[in-house]
Amino acid sequence: MYSTYIFDLYGTLIDIHTDEESPELWERLSYHFRYSGISIEAGELEQEFHANIQRQMSAPRVACEHPDFDMEETFRTIAERRSVTPTAGWTEETVRWFRQLSIRRLALYDGVEETLRSLKAQGKRVYLLSNGQRIFVEAELRVLGIDGYFDGIAISSNAGISKPDPLFYDYLVSTFGADLSSAVMIGNDSRTDIEGARRAGIDGCYIHSNSSPDVQEVDCKFQIWDGDFNRVLELVG
Repeated sequence: MYSTYIFDLYGTLIDIHTDEESPELWERLSYHFRYSGISIEAGELEQEFHANIQRQMSAPRVACEHPDFDMEETFRTIAERRSVTPTAGWTEETVRWFRQLSIRRLALYDGVEETLRSLKAQGKRVYLLSNGQRIFVEAELRVLGIDGYFDGIAISSNAGISKPDPLFYDYLVSTFGADLSSAVMIGNDSRTDIEGARRAGIDGCYIHSNSSPDVQEVDCKFQIWDGDFNRVLELVG
C-alpha cells in the first residue's frame, strides 16, 4: 500500500523507562565531572542542566514551532562556566553516562525486528523520525540490533526541530530524500506522531503502547489499541 514507512522510536519500537530525577543519577554524574577536574555538586549540576536546556529552548537554533535542545551543548556549557574547555569526546561520554545512569528498562517490543526485516525485503523505504538525543538514539539502535534497517535516521537534537512540527518532516526529506507522496507514520503518541503526520499531509498508524499518553480516541486511518506491534504489517503492509 505504501512505499515509505516512517517510525517513531521510543514507545513504538523500543520499550524504555528512564528516571532522570533520581538523586543517585545526579550524585554519580557529579563524580564524573569531578573526576574530570570540574568541581560541581549534584544539586548544582541538576539545576544548571535544566536551566541550560530552558535557555536553548528559549533561543532555538532553528526558527520553528517545536524546537529541541542539544545535550552535548548543555554539558559543554556547564564545563565552560568553570573555565574548562571539554573535548567532543568528553561531552559525548558525559551524555552516555547520563543515559546509562537513568535507564531502568530497554528492550524491543515483540515483532519489531521481524516487521522491519519484512519491509526491507519488500523493497520499502524505512525511516526513523525520533524526538531524542543523537547519542542516545544511535547507541540504543545499535545495542538492540536494528540500526541497519533504516534508510535514514532523523533525530530531533540534530535537526533542532521536534515532532509534531511539520518542519521535521521537511528535514527528513531534505536530509535523506524521503518520498512523502506515499508514506505512513507509525507511532504511539497521538500528538507528536499522529497529529504531526496529519499536519505533514501523510497517513498515520497509531499503536497504543505501555508508554502512550492516556487518550481515549485518536484521529487517524489505522489504529492498534492492544499494543500488538505484529499487527502493523496487517494494517499498513
